[in-house]
Amino acid sequence: MTNGIDKKALFKLASEPYLKPISDLGFGFYNLDENTAILRFQLSNDKGPLLISKNNLTAYAYFESTNGSASDVIELAIEDEFQGIVTITLDSAFLHACTNTTVTGQVYIGVNNVDGNSQYNEVAVFREFKFEVADALINKITSTTKIEYIRMFSQLKQRIEQEVKDIEEAIANGADYVAEMKTVLQQGKDALNKIVIDGKADINTLITQSKSDIDETVSQSIEDIATLSNNTKTSIQNTADTANESVKATSDQAITHVDAKVAEFNKTVEDNGFVTPEQLDTNINSLNWQKYKLTNDDGSYQIVALAENLDNLYNLPAGNFYTTSVPITSASSQAGFTTVEKRENVVRRITFRPYNSKQTWVKRFYNTWSDWERVDSTLTDTGWVEFNLINGAATNTEYGDRNGFKCAYRTIVNGSVTERCLRINGSNIVPGQTIANLPSGFCKNAQTFPVRIPTKYAGGYLVIEPSGNVKFYINGDSSAWISTDYAYGEMSWKD
Repeated sequence: MTNGIDKKALFKLASEPYLKPISDLGFGFYNLDENTAILRFQLSNDKGPLLISKNNLTAYAYFESTNGSASDVIELAIEDEFQGIVTITLDSAFLHACTNTTVTGQVYIGVNNVDGNSQYNEVAVFREFKFEVADALINKITSTTKIEYIRMFSQLKQRIEQEVKDIEEAIANGADYVAEMKTVLQQGKDALNKIVIDGKADINTLITQSKSDIDETVSQSIEDIATLSNNTKTSIQNTADTANESVKATSDQAITHVDAKVAEFNKTVEDNGFVTPEQLDTNINSLNWQKYKLTNDDGSYQIVALAENLDNLYNLPAGNFYTTSVPITSASSQAGFTTVEKRENVVRRITFRPYNSKQTWVKRFYNTWSDWERVDSTLTDTGWVEFNLINGAATNTEYGDRNGFKCAYRTIVNGSVTERCLRINGSNIVPGQTIANLPSGFCKNAQTFPVRIPTKYAGGYLVIEPSGNVKFYINGDSSAWISTDYAYGEMSWKD
C-alpha cells in the first residue's frame, strides 16, 4: 500500500564492457524502514534506455553486507517498460541484519529463452553499487529512559482518572445550575420587554416630529420655486429681446458689406483685372527656387540598371534611385535603394541599402573613391542557452540559495570577432569524465579553464574540445572525490 512516504532512489546503469569503480549511490536507509526502502534502476546501453517487459527480459538483484549478511537473488519489478526502469523494495529483515554496514549490490538481466535453446541464453551483468544502512535513532534509547517514560504515563493516568471524577460530581450538582439559569432567563425577558415598549414610544414621537418638519419644508420649497420661476422668465425674455435687436443690426451691416464686395468684383471682371494662365507661368518661372527633381511624380524612385559597372555608379547624378546589378560583393543583394549626395564636384557620397535586409553600405569621394564600407551594426547575441549535464551528473545543484547561475552557453558575434561563454554548475561528476556535449565547433581550438570545487582539493579545471565535449579534471589525487562534490564556474574566450 502506498501512502506517499516511500524512500525512492533512482540509479542509472549502463550495459557496457568497462570495469569501473564501485559506485557510491550517496544515499542510505535505516533498519526500521519497512516497505519504504525502494531502489529504482534505469537500464540503458549506448543507444538509450532498454525496452523491457515480462515477455522478453527478467531482471534480478543480489545484495551483500560488509558484515556477511546477504539477500536472496531477488527478481525486480518492471516500473516503466519504455524508459527501462525496474524497482525493488528492500526487505526490513535484511535491513535489520545489515545495521551500521555498507551494502554492495549488483543487477543482472537475462533474456527469456522460451525455446530452451542454449545459443539464445543471454545474461548481462551491470556495475556494482553500494549504499549505507544505519541504526534508527529510536533504537538507542536506554533502559533508564524507558522506565521514566512508563512512570510518566502512570502519573498521567492518575490525573485523568481524577479529572473524570470531578466532572461526574459537577454533573450531579447540575440541578441547582438549571434553576439558577431559569431565574436569569426570566429576568432577561422582563428587561427586554421593557426596552421594546420604551422603544416604540420613542419611535412614534420621532415619526410625528419628522412629519411636521417635512410638511413645513415642502411648503417653503414650493414658495421658493415659484419665485425663482417668475424671475427666470422675466430674465429670459429681456435677453431674447436684446439678442434679436443685435442680430438684426449685424445682419443689416453684413448685407451692406457683401453688396459692396459683389459690386467691386463685378467691376474687376469687367476691367479684366485677373492674371491669365500664361502670365502665371511667367511669374512662377521668374521666382528664385530650387528646380531639381528628386523622385518620380508619384514619389517613387527612378529605376537604374548599373550592369555591375563602377563608372555607371559613379556617374549617377544627385538624387534617389532604385538600382539593380550594383557592383558590390558582400551585400545581401545587388538590388536596393541608392542615394547620391554631393557638394559640387569636390565631395560625393553614395549610400546603398539592399532591399532584403537592414544593411547599409557607403562609398565616399574626395579626390578618389573609397571602397564599400558597411555602417550598420553587425552585433548578434544568442543569449544564454541552458543545457543538462550527462553521464549521470546532477545539473544546477549548487548556490541555488544565492542566485547561482545554471549550466548554459552563449555566443556573441560583433563583426569579425566571436566571443564564446560557458557556465558549469553540477555535482555527482567523475574526474576525467565527459560531463557535457556542446554544439560541434563551439570552439575553434581546445580551451581549458579553472572551476570552483570544494577547498579540500588542490583545484579543478575543464577542457572544452572543438568536438563540443566538455571534460572535468582535478589536480592531484582524486581518490577521495565523492558524488556530492561539485564544480561551479563561468569562463569566456574569443575565437
